[in-house]
Amino acid sequence: MDYLDIRKNAYIDAITLSETGKVVSLWGRVPWEIVESFGFKAIYSYGIDKDVTIDYDDNNYCDMLNSSFAYLELGKCPFMFSSKFFIVDDYCKVRYEKLKEKTEKEVYIYKENDYKSLIKFLEEKSGKAFNRELFDELVEKSKEISKLICKLRKCDVDEKRIYEVEYFSKFIFDINKRIDFIKSHIDDTQRDKDTVKIQAGAGIYKKISGLVKEGYFCEGEYQDIFTKEGFEFIEEKYKEFELIPDLVINNCSLFDMKNKYISY
Repeated sequence: MDYLDIRKNAYIDAITLSETGKVVSLWGRVPWEIVESFGFKAIYSYGIDKDVTIDYDDNNYCDMLNSSFAYLELGKCPFMFSSKFFIVDDYCKVRYEKLKEKTEKEVYIYKENDYKSLIKFLEEKSGKAFNRELFDELVEKSKEISKLICKLRKCDVDEKRIYEVEYFSKFIFDINKRIDFIKSHIDDTQRDKDTVKIQAGAGIYKKISGLVKEGYFCEGEYQDIFTKEGFEFIEEKYKEFELIPDLVINNCSLFDMKNKYISY
């Protein structure tokens, strides 16, 4: 299977959905479970792609931001193009300040895992009250996805394939189909693996020797066997980690680890 086809199909779905004003771009560790409880479709739209930066004039940041800003300002990302607004976390000041400069769309900064303020903002944007029942359903599905990812990571499956399933499955908008897709890659085999904590794996995971783990820093979802419910789950999944990555994206402004840089 060409996993890129999943994202290509999602491009078409996002453009179609854009007519409803329900597409939202997420940059960083933002609880999609809350966003989608308002009927929005939350899409992680960052990029790590060297080719898109060739014709871009403002390559003054880390490789991920250079690529993401190029996609944004050159109009080459259907997800960003289709989005009504952006939600970005406060992990990287350069990211959220420059994003606000580079788009005319509204940018909401998700600060310090303050989900109450996020809910208030989304109530204003959607004109709807928070749907607690739908939120609880999405939390349970999110917990199931995380449990399945953790199980997949233990299988005797190529490390790069595991990351492809984890990353590209996010672009299957139907969550039940997303769950079925992940399940289809899990078997009864097991193998120990070396893990590599990184800020974001998309675009560079093929260069990494080991099992990519993200969701601790500026991008990706933290996956674990979660037992808490509702907002306690949000507090646990999107908490701040006092960790140092094993590899650092080239020219990152937050970590000075020159001997551990990885470039696209």
